[in-house]
Amino acid sequence: MDTNDPGAMPINLAELSGVIAQLDNEEGWHGFWRSGASSHQFWLPIHPPDGCATYVVILPLDKLLELRAEAVLRLWRALAGRPEGRWVHDFPQQTRGRHILRLRAVDGRANGASYRRLAEVLLGFRGRKADWENDPRKNQVRRLVADGRYYVRGGYRDLLCYPISLQEC
Repeated sequence: MDTNDPGAMPINLAELSGVIAQLDNEEGWHGFWRSGASSHQFWLPIHPPDGCATYVVILPLDKLLELRAEAVLRLWRALAGRPEGRWVHDFPQQTRGRHILRLRAVDGRANGASYRRLAEVLLGFRGRKADWENDPRKNQVRRLVADGRYYVRGGYRDLLCYPISLQEC
């Protein structure tokens, strides 16, 4: 890369405030850097040079390209001292709330709570046993527990790539 390029942005990785790095002779140099509320991870095939250097990012053209490109842009903004902006892959509030209910339902069942008790606490059910038998919240709380168990058993990995589904194609 041309060092006289006016668009070049030399970076001294060693001077990043709070960077945590690990050198692995077989795999390269792994870095973790927290800037503000965000965390950034990066990998270099060799130890970075002392002082400033200009870096190139290589992204595979795969199903995760959109997520990777956004992560690179957020890292670049942080390195340039600019606001990183909103993470567009954040869950909508309703989806986030549903995941919270799922985990609370699984925790409740693990601690011995009945489905009816979970519906009372999580979904606001009030009524007698006869009311419970016909209430739609009976099935809703069972579904919350089942879905929560799915995520606890490894389904949480699906959340890491949201909104991209890796099971397509």
